[in-house]
Amino acid sequence: MSYISTKTQYINTDGWRGYSEPINAVGGCNCTGDWSDSPCPTSVVQDELKRFKVKLKQANIKYKQHVTRSSNVFCVKVYILVAPENKEQAKEIAEEHVKDNTRLFYTC
Repeated sequence: MSYISTKTQYINTDGWRGYSEPINAVGGCNCTGDWSDSPCPTSVVQDELKRFKVKLKQANIKYKQHVTRSSNVFCVKVYILVAPENKEQAKEIAEEHVKDNTRLFYTC
């Protein structure tokens, strides 16, 4: 089994904003908490990531969950990382997961 690195790269979204994305990320969700007006509620994030992790387990792919900050102080990014040798297979699973009744999950 290979080591799952949490090393990140910075993604600029404009002149003063951006976010860090782990190089081994295959999918994730933005999370803005469970406030009544939250566009990315924690409960939805947890459900969508849990269902994705089940699919990775079924494919015998080990993963690591990793949280990074964003330039929005009200939002964190929750990523699922895999070892480099499993990245292509995990990305395929992530692409199918997006189609499986998800609202917040995205592929990396």
